[in-house]
Amino acid sequence: MIRAIAALGATLFLASAGVPAGAASNASVTRVSGGLVVRQDDPAADLIGTQVRISAGLDRQSAAQNGLAALVAQSILQTPVDGVPLADSIVGDGGSIAYDVDPHDVRFYLEGLPSSYESMLARFRTALAHPDFSAPALARARTALGARITRSQQSPLTVGLQMLNRTFYTDSNAGMPPLGLPQTLAGFVTSDAQGFFTAHYLRGGAVVSSAGKLGGVAPNSLENVLGTLGAGSSSPVKISLKQLPSNTRQLIARRDIPVPWLVAQYKAPDLQSRDFGPMLVLTSFLERTLADVAGVPTLSTATSGGGVGATYNFDTQPANVVVYVDGGGNPTQVFATALTIVNVLGHAKLAGDLTDMKTFAIGRFLDQSVTLRDRAWLAGTFVGQRLGPDYTAQTIAAIQKTTAADLQRAAVRYLGFPNIALVLPRDQQSPSP
Repeated sequence: MIRAIAALGATLFLASAGVPAGAASNASVTRVSGGLVVRQDDPAADLIGTQVRISAGLDRQSAAQNGLAALVAQSILQTPVDGVPLADSIVGDGGSIAYDVDPHDVRFYLEGLPSSYESMLARFRTALAHPDFSAPALARARTALGARITRSQQSPLTVGLQMLNRTFYTDSNAGMPPLGLPQTLAGFVTSDAQGFFTAHYLRGGAVVSSAGKLGGVAPNSLENVLGTLGAGSSSPVKISLKQLPSNTRQLIARRDIPVPWLVAQYKAPDLQSRDFGPMLVLTSFLERTLADVAGVPTLSTATSGGGVGATYNFDTQPANVVVYVDGGGNPTQVFATALTIVNVLGHAKLAGDLTDMKTFAIGRFLDQSVTLRDRAWLAGTFVGQRLGPDYTAQTIAAIQKTTAADLQRAAVRYLGFPNIALVLPRDQQSPSP
């Protein structure tokens, strides 16, 4: 019974289900030579944000190329355009540009004012068409990546996820550290970067997704971003990792952090699965319940500095759910409670009124799809997985039609056997969850 689960400390609450202005109902999709362009015009927006997703992520690297995908992306941001590094010129116009290296893709994100956006796009296209992979450029990129790697290792959530991802992806290198390692980055030369760029910065499977005040953007500006990429498609590097000898594995790392962290990772359904809606409900319920048990305000759970959370990563294949808890106060109790709640969801018979759970799940999704960056990412993700760009309507419909039987099926199928990472202070021993 749902009330039995609530007795563990959950407090279901109502959240607003109002659809934000500028949601994807007015989105359009254009196909361009193997790639896709998605537009979400929002006349009320003050800015424009564009995500460019290219199939040049971690799974395109061989084991000896760990970090090459990030080095190439960093070099593009530092490529001089009219004598000024791209990232600096964008900031000079009041905008921003950044990238993320994902298991399968590299994602660039450009945001700025409508009045200067055409110029920003043009400079980005120039750097994308003629990146600087000279020895001095690679040296600067390595320095920037080294600083990012150092910062990432100070985040226990990031450390835990990197350990888990290496065991999660068994048929590709998608679980490699996203930014690489200093020792591997040191060996790359111009031909390595140019070779990776030529092989993988291609139009096939690429998605350009833009949201905001697009009325003043020239009709072909976004399509021209795809035009800078080479023709064709790339494929992941195939590998084979040994299957784990048991259903659950515990990984341990030690860092200079004040309290221990637990990070658990589960397999999850993809966007096209009938279990997509049920998993959204389950993960939102888990996050709220853990926040109540740990006495942590829900808003703080989105940060890696402290708190608890449950994240459904439906944008990657295979998809996964990550549950994380910091051990401030009573680590053994909090860790045990986290795993018990997940276990109960997987084995208890769920019944009763799901209205509150669904309402909270909808409100949580809408809260996470407010910014232009969120909206560009969501539309690009849905379209990239061969769904329509109206992610809001599709997600709400999937949640609303979820039944108690759906929750039970999804919990039993996906939330049974996690891999667990413990990130501990250097002077502590492993807790016993």
